[in-house]
Amino acid sequence: MREFIEKARELGECRTIEGAHWDLEIGRIAELSLSVPDSPLLIFDQVEGYPRGYRVATNPFTSSRRVALGMGLPLELKGLELIRAWKDKLSAVKPIPPVYVKTGPVKENILIGNDVDVLKFPTPKWHEHDGGRYIGTGCSVIAKDPDTGWINVGTYRSQIVDRNTVTLHLVPGHHGAIIAKKYWDRGLNCPIAMSCGQGPQLWISSISSVPIGMGEYDWTGGLRNRAVEVVRGETVDLPIPAESEIVLEGEMPPPSVESADEGPYGEWEGYYAGRRSPHPVVKISAILHRNDPIQFGVPMLVGTHDDNAVQTIDYSAQLWAGFDRQIAGVRGVSFVPQARRKTVIVVSLNQMYPGHVKQAALIAAGIYGGATHIGRFVIIVDDDIDPTNMTEVLWALGTRCDPATQIDFLTNRTSQASDPRIDPQQRKTGDFTCSTAIIDACRPWAWRDQFPKSTKTPPEVMEQVRQKWGGLIFG
Repeated sequence: MREFIEKARELGECRTIEGAHWDLEIGRIAELSLSVPDSPLLIFDQVEGYPRGYRVATNPFTSSRRVALGMGLPLELKGLELIRAWKDKLSAVKPIPPVYVKTGPVKENILIGNDVDVLKFPTPKWHEHDGGRYIGTGCSVIAKDPDTGWINVGTYRSQIVDRNTVTLHLVPGHHGAIIAKKYWDRGLNCPIAMSCGQGPQLWISSISSVPIGMGEYDWTGGLRNRAVEVVRGETVDLPIPAESEIVLEGEMPPPSVESADEGPYGEWEGYYAGRRSPHPVVKISAILHRNDPIQFGVPMLVGTHDDNAVQTIDYSAQLWAGFDRQIAGVRGVSFVPQARRKTVIVVSLNQMYPGHVKQAALIAAGIYGGATHIGRFVIIVDDDIDPTNMTEVLWALGTRCDPATQIDFLTNRTSQASDPRIDPQQRKTGDFTCSTAIIDACRPWAWRDQFPKSTKTPPEVMEQVRQKWGGLIFG
C-alpha cells in the first residue's frame, strides 16, 4: 500500500490532511472531495487524540489514473478502454500460490493478551448515523475452509465493540459466511485474521468475483506476476500478508454463544437501510502492525463523482468476460457508477440475429457477477453507443426504446437487508427480493435498416478530425 501511496504522490494525486477528528470529520472531508472529478487520495495524519504517524488513507480509487495504477495497467487508459484492458488482464491470469516468509513489516509490533487494544488506531465514524466506528471498510478478512484447507480472502464490514472485540457483517451465501458456518455447525470458533491495510491488488481480489475454491492470494499473485508473501499468524493458523499495515487476529464464536449489536452503517447504496441487529463477533487475540501504521478506509460515500471507480471497472470487466464465454457481439459492458454500480448495467451489442438483445439481457440478469444481486435495470444498447458514456446511453434510451414493447420485468430476484427499496412487510418477514427491468434501447431488429440514420460522426472519422484540429480546440 505504501508503494501505491508514493506513486500517487508522484502523480500529484495525494494530499495529507492533519488535525481532522475521527468522529465524522474524516468522513465528511472525504465526501467533500468527491464534489470534483479525479479527486486525490487522502491521507489523514495527526488525527485528533492520536499520535503523528497513526494514519488513515481514504478515497484511493477516485481517479482513472489511480485505478489503472492499482490494477497494474497503463495510466492513460479511461472508460471502456480501461474496462477492456482489465478484462484482458483477468483472462490471462495464471494463479501463483503465496509463499511463506519468516517475518515481514506487519510484525514490527506484536500485541497479545492484555496489550490488545483496537482503539489505539484512529478509526473513523464515517457517517452521522453509523452505529459506531468501522475499522473494517477497506479490509481483507482471511479464513480457512475446515474441510478443504482453502484460504479465502474477502471484504466484510467490521465495527469496533470494545478494545478486544469487533463485529463482522457476513452476507449469507458469500464465501466467508459459508466457511464460518462450517465451524459453527460443529460447535467450533472460526479463526479469523483481518488485514486493515494491504496492497491494492490484494484488496481488489478480495472484493472481486474470484471463483469459489480459488484462493485470492493465488489470484493476486497472478495479477502481480509474483507470489504474495505471507507470514504465519501469532495466535491463529492463517497466512497473513507480510506487507499488511494492521492485522487483527482472533476467533469468531458461534452467534448462539456470543454476538453484539451492529449497525446501522451507511452502505454502498447510499442509505442506512439496515437496522441495528445482533452480529457475529471476533474476539481479538493479537494485533500486528507496522511502525506508523496506515489504516485503509473505503467507506461508502455518495458524491457527485464515483467514490470507488475500481469496483465499477472490475464488475464491468468480469461480466464482459462472462459474455465472451457465452455469446458473440458484445462490444462493451458498464456498471453505472452514478447508480451505485450494482443496480444498473449497460451492455453495448452488435445485433446479429433476432432475439439477440433479449438473450444478452437475460445473460446479464442471470450470470454470476451480473444483475443477480440488487440488479434493478439491465439496459441493452447498440454498438454505436459507448456504455460508459451516460449521455450516449440516455440518448439511446430516449430515442430507440418504446416502453410499451421494449421493457420486460423479472421478479423474485435476490436482494439483501441493506436494499433501501425492500418494503417494511418484506423486511419483517425476511423476504429480501427485488425485481429487474430489462430495457431494450436498440434499433428494432425487424426494421433496423429503415431506422433513421444518426447524425453522429463515426468515431474513426472523428479521430481524424481530432488529430488535425484538436490541438487548436483543446490546447
